[in-house]
Amino acid sequence: MPETVAEKIVVGLIGGMLLALAAFLVWPAFEHFKGEATVYRMFCTSNRNDDSLCAPRDELTSVTETYKAFPDQQSVIVWIGDGAPAKLSNCAVRDALNWRCTRNDKKVGTVDLSMASGQLSETIDGDPSPGLALFYQASRWHWWLVKLLEASGLRRGRA
Repeated sequence: MPETVAEKIVVGLIGGMLLALAAFLVWPAFEHFKGEATVYRMFCTSNRNDDSLCAPRDELTSVTETYKAFPDQQSVIVWIGDGAPAKLSNCAVRDALNWRCTRNDKKVGTVDLSMASGQLSETIDGDPSPGLALFYQASRWHWWLVKLLEASGLRRGRA
Protein backbone atom coordinates (compact mmCIF):
# COMPACT_ATOMS: atom_id res chain seq x y z
CA MET A 1 0.00 0.00 0.00
CA PRO A 2 1.62 3.31 -1.08
CA GLU A 3 2.17 6.08 1.44
CA THR A 4 0.20 9.26 1.06
CA VAL A 5 1.89 12.65 0.88
CA ALA A 6 0.60 13.50 4.37
CA GLU A 7 2.13 10.31 5.80
CA LYS A 8 5.48 11.12 4.18
CA ILE A 9 5.38 14.64 5.65
CA VAL A 10 4.60 13.28 9.14
CA VAL A 11 7.40 10.69 8.90
CA GLY A 12 9.79 13.41 7.69
CA LEU A 13 8.83 15.73 10.55
CA ILE A 14 9.21 13.00 13.17
CA GLY A 15 12.56 11.98 11.68
CA GLY A 16 13.74 15.59 11.66
CA MET A 17 12.69 16.08 15.28
CA LEU A 18 14.50 12.90 16.34
CA LEU A 19 17.62 14.00 14.48
CA ALA A 20 17.49 17.44 16.12
CA LEU A 21 17.05 15.82 19.57
CA ALA A 22 20.01 13.51 18.95
CA ALA A 23 22.17 16.49 17.92
CA PHE A 24 21.07 18.40 21.04
CA LEU A 25 22.04 15.44 23.24
CA VAL A 26 25.43 14.84 21.56
CA TRP A 27 26.50 18.49 21.33
CA PRO A 28 27.97 18.79 24.89
CA ALA A 29 30.22 15.77 24.31
CA PHE A 30 31.46 17.30 21.06
CA GLU A 31 31.99 20.65 22.80
CA HIS A 32 34.00 19.05 25.63
CA PHE A 33 36.06 17.09 23.11
CA LYS A 34 37.10 20.47 21.65
CA GLY A 35 38.10 21.66 25.14
CA GLU A 36 35.10 23.97 25.54
CA ALA A 37 32.36 24.36 28.11
CA THR A 38 29.39 26.70 27.77
CA VAL A 39 27.76 28.22 30.84
CA TYR A 40 24.06 29.01 30.55
CA ARG A 41 23.03 31.77 32.93
CA MET A 42 19.58 32.98 33.88
CA PHE A 43 18.42 35.96 35.87
CA CYS A 44 15.32 36.69 37.87
CA THR A 45 13.19 39.78 37.25
CA SER A 46 11.71 39.62 40.77
CA ASN A 47 13.52 39.80 44.09
CA ARG A 48 15.56 36.68 44.73
CA ASN A 49 17.48 35.94 47.89
CA ASP A 50 20.75 33.99 47.77
CA ASP A 51 19.18 30.56 48.34
CA SER A 52 15.64 31.15 47.11
CA LEU A 53 14.42 29.99 43.76
CA CYS A 54 13.08 32.32 41.14
CA ALA A 55 9.44 31.94 40.13
CA PRO A 56 9.39 30.31 36.66
CA ARG A 57 7.45 33.23 35.15
CA ASP A 58 10.16 35.64 36.37
CA GLU A 59 13.16 33.84 34.81
CA LEU A 60 14.89 35.17 31.71
CA THR A 61 17.93 33.98 29.82
CA SER A 62 21.22 35.81 29.85
CA VAL A 63 23.99 35.65 27.26
CA THR A 64 25.96 32.39 27.22
CA GLU A 65 29.60 32.27 28.30
CA THR A 66 31.96 29.83 26.60
CA TYR A 67 35.26 28.80 28.15
CA LYS A 68 37.98 27.05 26.16
CA ALA A 69 40.63 25.32 28.24
CA PHE A 70 44.17 24.53 27.11
CA PRO A 71 45.58 22.05 29.66
CA ASP A 72 48.98 21.83 27.92
CA GLN A 73 49.37 25.64 28.17
CA GLN A 74 47.57 25.96 31.54
CA SER A 75 45.37 28.71 30.08
CA VAL A 76 41.69 29.48 29.58
CA ILE A 77 40.00 31.89 27.20
CA VAL A 78 36.42 33.09 27.51
CA TRP A 79 33.96 34.76 25.20
CA ILE A 80 30.53 36.02 26.09
CA GLY A 81 27.86 35.63 23.45
CA ASP A 82 29.43 36.59 20.13
CA GLY A 83 31.93 38.92 21.80
CA ALA A 84 35.69 38.92 21.41
CA PRO A 85 37.63 36.34 23.43
CA ALA A 86 39.65 37.28 26.50
CA LYS A 87 42.43 35.26 28.10
CA LEU A 88 42.18 34.54 31.81
CA SER A 89 45.37 34.82 33.83
CA ASN A 90 47.20 32.61 36.31
CA CYS A 91 45.32 29.37 35.56
CA ALA A 92 45.59 25.77 36.70
CA VAL A 93 43.81 23.57 34.15
CA ARG A 94 42.95 19.88 34.27
CA ASP A 95 40.41 19.84 31.43
CA ALA A 96 37.52 21.86 29.96
CA LEU A 97 35.28 21.21 32.97
CA ASN A 98 37.87 21.55 35.76
CA TRP A 99 40.12 24.60 36.12
CA ARG A 100 40.84 27.68 38.27
CA CYS A 101 42.13 31.13 37.31
CA THR A 102 43.15 33.87 39.74
CA ARG A 103 43.73 37.56 39.23
CA ASN A 104 44.60 40.32 41.65
CA ASP A 105 42.57 43.49 41.14
CA LYS A 106 43.72 46.54 43.12
CA LYS A 107 40.16 47.89 43.35
CA VAL A 108 38.35 44.63 44.14
CA GLY A 109 40.88 42.19 45.60
CA THR A 110 41.73 38.62 44.63
CA VAL A 111 39.24 37.25 42.11
CA ASP A 112 39.06 33.46 41.70
CA LEU A 113 37.12 32.12 38.71
CA SER A 114 36.87 28.35 38.71
CA MET A 115 34.97 25.53 37.09
CA ALA A 116 34.53 22.18 38.86
CA SER A 117 32.63 19.44 37.05
CA GLY A 118 31.11 22.07 34.76
CA GLN A 119 29.85 24.34 37.57
CA LEU A 120 31.28 27.84 37.36
CA SER A 121 31.98 29.82 40.52
CA GLU A 122 33.54 33.17 41.26
CA THR A 123 34.86 34.47 44.54
CA ILE A 124 36.31 37.82 45.54
CA ASP A 125 38.73 37.56 48.47
CA GLY A 126 37.15 34.19 49.28
CA ASP A 127 33.53 35.41 49.35
CA PRO A 128 30.98 34.59 46.62
CA SER A 129 30.80 37.26 43.92
CA PRO A 130 27.83 39.64 44.31
CA GLY A 131 26.91 39.02 40.66
CA LEU A 132 26.02 35.41 41.47
CA ALA A 133 22.95 36.59 43.40
CA LEU A 134 21.53 38.08 40.20
CA PHE A 135 22.86 35.75 37.47
CA TYR A 136 22.82 32.04 38.21
CA GLN A 137 23.84 28.99 36.23
CA ALA A 138 21.07 26.85 34.75
CA SER A 139 21.04 23.56 32.91
CA ARG A 140 21.27 23.66 29.14
CA TRP A 141 17.77 22.15 28.87
CA HIS A 142 16.23 24.76 31.15
CA TRP A 143 18.01 27.67 29.44
CA TRP A 144 16.88 26.58 25.97
CA LEU A 145 13.28 26.02 27.13
CA VAL A 146 13.11 29.55 28.53
CA LYS A 147 14.86 30.93 25.42
CA LEU A 148 12.25 29.27 23.19
CA LEU A 149 9.45 30.71 25.35
CA GLU A 150 11.03 34.17 25.05
CA ALA A 151 11.36 33.82 21.28
CA SER A 152 7.75 32.68 20.93
CA GLY A 153 6.49 35.68 22.89
CA LEU A 154 5.06 33.51 25.68
CA ARG A 155 7.49 35.06 28.13
CA ARG A 156 8.42 38.70 28.40
CA GLY A 157 12.04 39.20 27.54
CA ARG A 158 14.51 40.31 24.96
CA ALA A 159 13.56 37.59 22.40
